[in-house]
Amino acid sequence: MIRKIVSGAALLALASCTRAGMVEVSNLSQKPAENRTVEIAWSELRGVTPENVVVLDGDRTQVVSQVVYAGHEEPQALIFQTDVAPGATRRFTITTGRREEYPSKAYGRQVPERYDDYAWENDKVAYRLYGPALETSPEKLITPGIDVWVKSTDRLVIDERYARGQYHHDYGDGMDCYKVGVTLGAGASLPFAQGKFWMMGHNYATQRTLDNGPIRTTVELTYAPFEVDGKEVALVKTITLDAGSRFSRMENRYTGAAELPIAAGVVRHDVKEFAQGDGWLALREAASDSADPASDGDIYLAILLPGAEILPDTLGHALAVKTAADGEPLVYYAGSGWSKGGVADMDEWTATTAAAAAALEQPLEVRIR
Repeated sequence: MIRKIVSGAALLALASCTRAGMVEVSNLSQKPAENRTVEIAWSELRGVTPENVVVLDGDRTQVVSQVVYAGHEEPQALIFQTDVAPGATRRFTITTGRREEYPSKAYGRQVPERYDDYAWENDKVAYRLYGPALETSPEKLITPGIDVWVKSTDRLVIDERYARGQYHHDYGDGMDCYKVGVTLGAGASLPFAQGKFWMMGHNYATQRTLDNGPIRTTVELTYAPFEVDGKEVALVKTITLDAGSRFSRMENRYTGAAELPIAAGVVRHDVKEFAQGDGWLALREAASDSADPASDGDIYLAILLPGAEILPDTLGHALAVKTAADGEPLVYYAGSGWSKGGVADMDEWTATTAAAAAALEQPLEVRIR
């Protein structure tokens, strides 16, 4: 049996069938696969429970794994991560045993102490978007935009920064030096019809954390219906981030119109470099919410949307535009990096983005023995 998996530090896994036993993961590309996430449907596993399932590598060493519930009461999948050299195959065994304590590398939560922000992070990146309480705050901000919190540490920092209350200052592990306003920020989407964005009238209405580490964190957000070109549409957004990845998977389901052109993108600030490829865009810009941009470094941003039209500079944004059918998921990936947190230059960021796009085109191959 063969399954192809889109997965990883750059991207997430999609798989549907396996059974407890031997799993072979092959990289048929000429590029190394690093920190890829392999996902196995729970319904295909036999003789294991969420409490005793373990994954062993070829040396019989336990590999970090996570039982994924996706918001359901019963398990939906088992995930683990691996590196695979170009043209190589790695073998794993799924069996029963004592699950080790795995430190979490992916985390998200609502932040009621800060106007209902929803924040999520992993060992590479951190983000937040804005909730209903912000609408009645002194700021009175309504925006779909995603905020970047740059990081120079692999620790989880969201709770520390909110507790400190001074996240615009770098205490040695990064900060919030990105400006959002009423824009898409660092990777949101909006309907894009008649040459304009159609903005929702409220921030998210409800939030539900579906999974929360050690490998994957996922949140489902709903938005109240809003007008788009004479139609009332609603949005359910599911955001997933895996350990080791600079890219969040964004699944957007718009309902209420037969078809909608959707623009996923990033707002342009002081853009220094820009690159694009087939279904992706990447850019470098100065820290935008900063009193000293030269000191605070550059922020790198990217969007991956296979099959999209790339618009480098439209309505003050860099956009990837694609039509979504009523109720069907539009899936894209939004990523970021920081010049003081692991991304050396635009060449490296462009290569990272292109590699992530290539992994979508040529996923890992999984064989079940």
